[in-house]
Formats: sequence, structure tokens, C-alpha cells
Amino acid sequence: MIEKFQTIESKISKPITYFLMGILWIAVILIMVVIGVVFNLIYNNFRQYLEQDLGIFFTLIIAQLLLIFCCIALIMALTYRKKQKIRKAIVDEKGVTFYNNRNVIIETILYHELQPAQNSSTDVHVSNTQNVKYSKTTLQIYLKNKAGEIGPIRVDFNFELVILSNQYDLYHHFLKGIQHFRPDLRISQQAIDQYNLSSEPQKKEFGIFEYIIGAIVILIAAGLVYVFMLLVKIIVDKLH
Repeated sequence: MIEKFQTIESKISKPITYFLMGILWIAVILIMVVIGVVFNLIYNNFRQYLEQDLGIFFTLIIAQLLLIFCCIALIMALTYRKKQKIRKAIVDEKGVTFYNNRNVIIETILYHELQPAQNSSTDVHVSNTQNVKYSKTTLQIYLKNKAGEIGPIRVDFNFELVILSNQYDLYHHFLKGIQHFRPDLRISQQAIDQYNLSSEPQKKEFGIFEYIIGAIVILIAAGLVYVFMLLVKIIVDKLH
């Protein structure tokens, strides 16, 4: 009897995700507080600044505009286009389907639609994106576009502002599906080794290193809040 291909659904790591969202919303609130403080200074000392110190006046105006811009940018990042942001993924015998927060399908990648690469020695391989801010791992596959041309597409389980606890399992299972349903495609050796395709996925539990990093992030966040409030106090004291 042939065993049915298992279905795996993404799982959100709620504590980490809520913590990150909380930090961002706290940043929004702190920026709003500073905007209010700066506006109050400008309003109460408008004539004094114009007559005695135009430098401070223009500095406050520029700071106010920058703070308003940062606040709007953060709020938009947290709330804008929620319907188009991926919040769930399901890997099954057909492929992978991505959903938004209302459980509406955003994108579907089917195994039977995958194409062999034209200018690469492998048809499926790991793609690493690294910059100053972060490092991200995805899978690169090939699909036909509307014009019938074959081009690279990324399978990405790095959701915006959401941390998954089973991201490794999703990549592993999607690759297992390719092995099972599309044995004609060539998977890179790096992907085979990195996602342990010769056996069951190894569960990645939080170790000492991850807990240390988490503690450092919390300390940095607390330090930033303290420094932020201290700077506000210094500015208010100097201006008065």
C-alpha cells in the first residue's frame, strides 16, 4: 500500500512574533510621544525661537518632520496591504499554497508546473540572500511565465513580520514532494544536505545560543527605550 503524502501547515511562533510586533508598536508610541513633546515646545516658544534662536526653531521643525515620516512609515509597514501579505503556507501532494490573514489564497506553486533550468546544472537549489540587515534562505525553482518563457522563482517561507517555528520542515517537505512527484528534476547537493532529504527532518529546537541571542535582543530593546527617553529629557531640559 502506497503511503499518502503528508500535508504540513506552517506554524507561527507566537511568543517571538508577538514580542517583535510589540517592540515595533512601542517604537510607534514612543515616536508619537516625542512628536507631541516637540510640537508642544514649538507651540509654547514659537515667538521666542523666531526672535532669539532660529537655529533651534529650524532644528525642531526638521526633527518633527523626520519623526512624523518615521511614524507613518512604521504604521504603514505594520498595517498596509495586509490582504497581500502571506500569513500561512500549506505543503501537500499538489505543491505549496500561500494564504493571507483572511485565509484567502495569494499564490500556489504546483509540482507539475515546475520546469527544468535552462542555464543551470540543477533545477532546484538553495538561494541565500545576505545584506547588512538580515540573512535569508529560500529555494529557487523554475516556472513558465505568461509569455511561455522559463524563469527563476523563489519559494520563500520567510513571512514578513511573522516568525515560523517549522520553517525548516516546510522546506524539507516541499523538497520531498519534488523528489516524490517530480523525480525528473535535479535538486542541488547543497539542498539535499541542508534539508536532510535522505531521512526525516531533524527538529531544530532552541538551544543555548538562541536563548542568548533572545536575551541580547531584549536587553538591546530595553536599552533603546531608555536611551530614547533620556534623549527626550535632555532636549526638554536644554530647551527650557
